[in-house]
Amino acid sequence: MPYWKIAVQLAHDERQVTLDLPLSLLAVGRPDLAIQLFVAILNDAPTDAVALNGLGRCLIARQDFANATVVLADALKYAPENSSYAADLGESFFKSGQEVLALSCYEIASKLAPDEVHYVLRRVKLLHGMAELEKGHALLEQALKAWPSNPAILSNLASFLDGLGRTEEALTYWNSVMDRCPSYTLAYSNFVASHRPSEIESFEDRINVQSKRTLNAADEIKLKYAKVAIHEERAEWDAAYTNLVAAKSLQFKENEYCIDAEARLFDHLKYQFSNQPNLDLPPEETLPTPIFILGMPRSGSSLAETIVGRHSDVMQRGELDYLGPMVMQHGLLGKPLRVEQAAQLHQAYISRLSQRGSSPFITDKMPQNFRLIGYIATSMPNARIVHVRRDPRACCWSNFRHLFTGEGVGFTNDIESLIQYFALYQDLMAFWHDRFPGRIIDLDYEALVEDPGTQIPALIQSLGMDWQDACLAPQDSTHIVRTASQSQVRKKIYTGSSQGWRKYEAQAGHWLNRLPDHWREGR
Repeated sequence: MPYWKIAVQLAHDERQVTLDLPLSLLAVGRPDLAIQLFVAILNDAPTDAVALNGLGRCLIARQDFANATVVLADALKYAPENSSYAADLGESFFKSGQEVLALSCYEIASKLAPDEVHYVLRRVKLLHGMAELEKGHALLEQALKAWPSNPAILSNLASFLDGLGRTEEALTYWNSVMDRCPSYTLAYSNFVASHRPSEIESFEDRINVQSKRTLNAADEIKLKYAKVAIHEERAEWDAAYTNLVAAKSLQFKENEYCIDAEARLFDHLKYQFSNQPNLDLPPEETLPTPIFILGMPRSGSSLAETIVGRHSDVMQRGELDYLGPMVMQHGLLGKPLRVEQAAQLHQAYISRLSQRGSSPFITDKMPQNFRLIGYIATSMPNARIVHVRRDPRACCWSNFRHLFTGEGVGFTNDIESLIQYFALYQDLMAFWHDRFPGRIIDLDYEALVEDPGTQIPALIQSLGMDWQDACLAPQDSTHIVRTASQSQVRKKIYTGSSQGWRKYEAQAGHWLNRLPDHWREGR
């Protein structure tokens, strides 16, 4: 028996449970064992704020956000001056998709500990995720007075100004962070995500200087992405590809991604919904209609959402990581849904979707919701499902070329995993088409950019909305796009965006040409 299990058993047997043991277990990533010890302490001391907070953090680790929120709120109630307790409560709200409440908690934490910059940065990150760039910029300007040389403050200011279209000011801050904090590698990779390297003088020299330092994997990855951009600007495709492959290899090792686990999940989903009876839930006429815009990452979902979002009846919400956690929290993976479960999922999702306002239609463009189409189609009879599909080579190349920092996209860091994942995706989409005929609206990205005058009206009509001319001009949208597609959607729709991979055909053609060149609409 492992030593920590022995310690837990002895603590119970001897009734000598102290906070040191469960806190240590939580610190080493064993929340399952820590929970029972925190509970034992709370049985004797139900107002112990340390134990309550520890239990809440354990519940966050287990993604039980509903109970975590209750427990963490109690911890803050009994220790209202503890800034970290307010921040932990904010984390629980954030991870359960309740951004407004999370922001309030982080604001409380900042007031309780005004000298702690990381609480400010949490608020900044959250405001960016909420597309509240003006508010985030104002907060950063205020924070700059207190921390004038903080690299995260400077780098975020540059990113927020970029998002607001204030390019010249953004470049000033990019220069500032690279001058004051040259070892802050995140600034280099973030800069080249939206700018040409030549826009900053001596950018390559700065990269070369930093590359001579002893680097950890995270710093090396960011610098290699910057080198990719440098070589791309000079059309040095061999050198660019060499740096890209090296960066991806490092990312893959760091993430420890397993495609076999993904394949098992897809099999579970197909099995579950092969046996799912039609529930025939009545449509909810009084609730807003969600529009799920989904597909592979980098397939064109940002453009699709921006087009739809130009309609006056639509509220754009961007990529929302709501539905997946809800499915897991409600224990819905694996068995067919019952009527009451489907209704509960629908109500919970719509409640979360509408927390920042409402419109007749609200978008959710989390691409990987394609895995959850069974839950959408079964529990949300009014929902619109728009599947954006793109040329497989263009889509997979864009995934491989992009630096993803979030969770759930580890397949993009390895060529074999990427090819297998695309096959799994295409197979699952074929299954959904067969299982839920007529529920999925396919939007072909190449057809959209080649003939927007035909494709956009057809899309709006398929969504059941009246036509509005504004939908033909997505480049005029004032909505903030929070993904890597930010700069693209501000341009007029143009052809040729799916041909970028051909620049690398000599280097990557051997694996890109293994991808399918057609779509399976059904079995």
